Amino acid sequence: MRRVILLVVLSVIFAATPLLIGCNPAVAPQPATPVAEAKTLTIGCTLPFTNSLGIDTKKALEMIEPAFNQAGGLTIQGQKYNIHIIIYDDKYTADGGRAAVERLVNEDKVKFIVCQVGSAPIIAGLTVTEPAKVLVFCGGASGKIIDPANKYTYGTATWRTNLAPLFPLVKKAFPNAQTMVNLSPDDETGKALARDNARVATALGITVLDSVYYPRDTQDFAPFATKIMSLKPDIMDYPGAVAGTQFGLQFKALYEAGFKGAHISPMPPNMVEVLAVTPKESMEGLISILPSTEIPNPSPMAVKYKADWTAKYGTWSVASLTWIPAFYAFVEAVKQADSLDPQVVSNYVSAKGIAWESPNGKAMLVKRPDYKSDRFCDTCASLDFGLYKNGNYQYLATVSPDESLQSNETAFGGGQWR
Repeated sequence: MRRVILLVVLSVIFAATPLLIGCNPAVAPQPATPVAEAKTLTIGCTLPFTNSLGIDTKKALEMIEPAFNQAGGLTIQGQKYNIHIIIYDDKYTADGGRAAVERLVNEDKVKFIVCQVGSAPIIAGLTVTEPAKVLVFCGGASGKIIDPANKYTYGTATWRTNLAPLFPLVKKAFPNAQTMVNLSPDDETGKALARDNARVATALGITVLDSVYYPRDTQDFAPFATKIMSLKPDIMDYPGAVAGTQFGLQFKALYEAGFKGAHISPMPPNMVEVLAVTPKESMEGLISILPSTEIPNPSPMAVKYKADWTAKYGTWSVASLTWIPAFYAFVEAVKQADSLDPQVVSNYVSAKGIAWESPNGKAMLVKRPDYKSDRFCDTCASLDFGLYKNGNYQYLATVSPDESLQSNETAFGGGQWR
């Protein structure tokens, strides 16, 4: 009997031995799972190649793309992607914008477009991108960009939300200022901003005397300055102004006409170009957004961006900072949705919103109930403000995205923006 039991035990051991050997990684190691090769994700952009806003944003994206890919790129559902950005000239016009977007969508087959600047080319392009379900993360000022009919478009610049937090600072710095005039381009961007700025100013107790419009390519602002001086405003507002030379020519004309009041602008001026055409005294009393790279304690991302720009291009310029948040919003959107399907990403972002950080600060998508839109479609961001006094900018304050949202809810109403 003992002999029978011993034979049974030995049989079991011999039968199990191959299994034990197979389960021992030291004896029979499993082959390593191969690392998936990075794919290329092509996205699009259209910019005006004729002004500093477009030129510098193009330079910014050409700097961001390789740095982003070298840092690891984008990983969606376990697949790594390197980003490739195709940029076409939209000529800052509706016709140019539509042509550039048609090329991106129909020829290049992009499913995402980022960092556009002008309202006219953006709006014209939406007639192509919305039917094609191409996601657009863009700048622009017009409310038409965030129209409830648009389901695949997100405004990631702060033109519709940056003035409400600014006016309390104006009233504090200039307590006796009661009246204002807008000096704006005679186009979609200028008219939309002048209209919204007038609405915010009125809500905060400032009387808007007039909105004076000029052709976008104007260089001689003396006639406009003469008209403005006849109105005797306390505050000059510049909705839609180009940040560089043209902005300087506006300051110069008003200074020579004798204007001594306050200036406000959500657009940070390109100081190199502005001071090349006007004396610094003409900018006295300007309250504007201060670029996040120029505040006393900039974020590590802002510091690195400025250092990288200077190393690559030499002379530092802030003109790109307003427009590049769209790229970072796009990255956060597809990461949060974990998808490159525009429908999936749009459903996620519209319902849940996103928050992101860029060299220009922190930002988040918000709803716009005042536009009858219940989807997350517009942006409130951290905003840094400065006062130009005695030939230099003085830092005034920083407003958080939440504080910006609260200011806009108060100014525009409509319900909950979050």
